[in-house]
Amino acid sequence: MQRQRSKTEKVQSVNDLKQGFGLPNVYERVLRAGATKDKVYFSFTDMVYRYALTVLMYYWCLLTSPMAFAYYTYKHHILWYGPIVGLGLFCFLPIMPVGIAIIVLFQKIKGLFVTDWMMEGPGRVFFVKPEGLISSFLWDCYLNQSMYVGQFFLAGTNQDSIQHTWQDLILTKDYWRSALTKVGARLPREVGRWTGDRVEWLYPLGSSDVVVKLPDAYLGIGDSFWNHGEDYNTQKDLEQRLAKEYEGKTALVLELVRPKKAMGVHSLDMVTLRTPDDQVKVLSVILWTDCTTSSSHSCHAGYTVDIESETIVAPVSWYSPFFSKQKSPLIGTKCPGLKAAVEQCVQAHNNLSEKWLVAVGWDCMIQEGDVAVFFEGNFAGARTPRRIFLSWTLMKEFITSYFWPFGNGTSARPGRQSYGGAIESISAKDFMSFGLKSSLNNPEMKATTANLTRDQQMRSRSVSM
Repeated sequence: MQRQRSKTEKVQSVNDLKQGFGLPNVYERVLRAGATKDKVYFSFTDMVYRYALTVLMYYWCLLTSPMAFAYYTYKHHILWYGPIVGLGLFCFLPIMPVGIAIIVLFQKIKGLFVTDWMMEGPGRVFFVKPEGLISSFLWDCYLNQSMYVGQFFLAGTNQDSIQHTWQDLILTKDYWRSALTKVGARLPREVGRWTGDRVEWLYPLGSSDVVVKLPDAYLGIGDSFWNHGEDYNTQKDLEQRLAKEYEGKTALVLELVRPKKAMGVHSLDMVTLRTPDDQVKVLSVILWTDCTTSSSHSCHAGYTVDIESETIVAPVSWYSPFFSKQKSPLIGTKCPGLKAAVEQCVQAHNNLSEKWLVAVGWDCMIQEGDVAVFFEGNFAGARTPRRIFLSWTLMKEFITSYFWPFGNGTSARPGRQSYGGAIESISAKDFMSFGLKSSLNNPEMKATTANLTRDQQMRSRSVSM
């Protein structure tokens, strides 16, 4: 199979990318994936099919990018599983799907005694397992392997990017608030900062309802929603509660913003991707809604939304088993304000100096007046693989159009490329080192980040797989 782009093809590709916000040949397929009525997601057959795609992708990466993929695997496994287990798992390189299956089996046994982090926070709806013992096992293998293999496209051999598959050192909530502020996006006001033992008040608290967030957490883990007059009455009450629940941690105290009443509690989940031509395009937009709490992580329904028409198109029955049987009364409903929000996402991603940041997930909601208020961005390492491995057609498109390992300028993957692309030196010394070198440790690199602020390296919660 040959994929060396000619000059004519490159020019045509650039012209195609300039048409609209959507990622060519991908956006439309993801948008309408849930509209296919004869497709049954999360059946045994579907689980075998999607898991098989991750296995095929694994061997594609191993055969076409042997040095880069081996290096990524080595660093990834040590980072995620620790030096001992990580090195042991790395030894399965020729048959890694078997090693991953063993890890999943161990985790399922461990899960009988220890709470799985995926099921710990309100975001557990995204990880609910399908019915049936074998289907459930295949789902866990798919989740584990799709993130590991899919993130190779997004991280490559770049050490900052690999680090962010696990832990946010640079890409904290402070980072995203700064990046979004620079493009004029609306954000909840930070009224104060809990430093571990006291509050640094930035604005008068008054009678504001507040949401408290850890700077580097995810899926709503560590979030608290406190209403004035119910959960606290005075500033001193709030400080005492922070001292009790966030002792020794750093947390943002944000003014609680309210959604447009007609939409209820919701969030818009937008994923942008940097292409080989250094363009930023939109992979998908999902509306999470029908929420049972003040957090959109408690959603009971999800829909793909079209950017140009601002119209809800289809349910996300493909995203997780929880949403496969949802009722979908909102199809055809308009979502005004979406297109303006997408423009800000694309502009913010374009402006980032961290070119290794290939995929970004943006979270916002629509307020009265059809104006978006943003909460944060995220390294989209968990979101993107669910789109890549949704079908054979989508996986093939990602490979051939955006992460093609042959030729020059044909892959958005950061770091070392296979043939004809940018070469990043990888030596035996790199393999001997267990750790990762973050640009945070290089004074000359610090200026490239979007206002690295206080406590950026503090990890308030360790994740254990």
